[in-house]
Amino acid sequence: MRGAAERLRPGAAAYRRGRPPSGRTPWREASYCAVDLELSGLDPQRGEIISFAAVPIDEGRVRLGGIVEGRARPERTMSEASIRVHGLLAADLRDAPRLEDAIEPLLEAMAGRIPVVHTASVERAFLRPALRRKGLRLRGPMADTAVLGPLWLHERDGARPLAISLSALAEALGLPAHRPHDAGGDALTTAQAFIALATHLDAVRRETVRSLVRADRRLGALRAYEAGVPAER
Repeated sequence: MRGAAERLRPGAAAYRRGRPPSGRTPWREASYCAVDLELSGLDPQRGEIISFAAVPIDEGRVRLGGIVEGRARPERTMSEASIRVHGLLAADLRDAPRLEDAIEPLLEAMAGRIPVVHTASVERAFLRPALRRKGLRLRGPMADTAVLGPLWLHERDGARPLAISLSALAEALGLPAHRPHDAGGDALTTAQAFIALATHLDAVRRETVRSLVRADRRLGALRAYEAGVPAER
């Protein structure tokens, strides 16, 4: 009898085989993949991934030739609120493959790379069940520009926002916001914002894969210091 790994489709098999870089790796020497998902709704129990994009980052540079984009046909009705955000109608997705098939190129793009996202809690909530249905587990932590951005703004200004949108972060960094709420545009904006943030933060202290993906701990320690309470160890 063949093993489960042998029955996986190519993208899923590549994801399972891939090994992300060590946490000790200097940030610029590691490989990343900026990922953006467009959703039919924000509730993970009802919402679905309907569009996605992945932008590879190698040696601190966007690899434009490796960009992957795709759409998936939803199984449920999309919320009107989500349609107003991403502009995709049911008719636009009627001929798209179901997510189980559509997600294969995304898995291959993510294989062996550190995911970079804006607001990791949302991306995780939808990627985990999507990968679970493929017999996979979402591996490792993510680098989150929604966390790295406030850290950098604190270094620059001595103050930080409680939250920052991707477009606002791009503006603060002096970068263009490419096609907001389009998966390909947002993934490219996320990739460029990540490179700029890692570069700025690295000028203050040496950044590694581990320090960037654990930036939420640094932000938590900063919040605790500002509140005058001991930070968790």
